[in-house]
Parts: sequence; structure tokens; C-alpha cells
Amino acid sequence: MKHAHLSANQKRATPRLATVFAAALFVTACAGQVDRHGHLFTDVDLEQIQPGMSQDQVRLTLGTPDTTGTLDGQVFYYISSTRKTLPAGRPKVIDRKVVAVYFDQNQTVKEVGRYGLKDGRIISFADGETPTYGKKLTALEQLFGNIANRRSLLKESAPSY
Repeated sequence: MKHAHLSANQKRATPRLATVFAAALFVTACAGQVDRHGHLFTDVDLEQIQPGMSQDQVRLTLGTPDTTGTLDGQVFYYISSTRKTLPAGRPKVIDRKVVAVYFDQNQTVKEVGRYGLKDGRIISFADGETPTYGKKLTALEQLFGNIANRRSLLKESAPSY
């Protein structure tokens, strides 16, 4: 039966290796998760969009727009968003790109606008539930409040003789 004998250098290296491994795990855990949503367009794709192109040609090049608008013609919006979520944290938008393709009255490309985070403010979309502000009422307060409101409405609508 052979016994493994570690040299003095190997004995000192083992705790260092464990420390390096633990530090790597800690840094990886703190890095967070990056999520990309929306269109992933390249500069090459965007350079293909030229004034005079039809809406169909734009769709073939960039795909279906995320949303459209009407403003002296029509606008196609292509949106790309990158969010980072740290462990036990809320997602934070770290990058957003909006490409707006403006069309003239003949539905041909008039110009292309490129916008990012520096060009505007972030609009937070509520997932699942729309936040409301104001006083939160219990079920009884809501019930009695509705009864009081109905009584005041009945008094207002009752004819006075």
C-alpha cells in the first residue's frame, strides 16, 4: 500500500488553490445575469436601409417592427434592450437601442433615426400588475366607502320640493 506524500510546496499550494477557487465562485456569483430582448440588429443591417426603400423592403431587411406609429406618414420602431440582474437585486436596463424608420406620404423611407439610453428616459413596464399610488384600503373600508358614496349620490339626485 502506497501512501501519498505531499511536498512542503504542495502543502502550501493547496490552501492557495482553494482560496483562488472560492474567489472565482464569489466573482461569478456577483456578476449577475444579462438578458437581451427585442431585435438584434447590426450596423451592416442598418446601413442597408436607404431613403426611397419601400416598407416591404425594410421588413425584408430588419424584420417585422416591434411597434409602429403614425406621424406625418408612418414610423417603424425596432427596439433592443439589455438588462442586468444582480443576485437578490432588481433588473436594471444597461443598454437600449431604438431604430426608427420614418416613411413619407408615399410609404418610402424618408430617414432612419437611432436612439439610445442617452437620448431619453427609461420607461418601466409593469409586469403583471399595474402599480397604484394612494391610500390602501381594507375590504371593510372599501365597502363602507362605497355605501357612503351611494348615499351622497342619492341625496344629489333626489328632487327637492
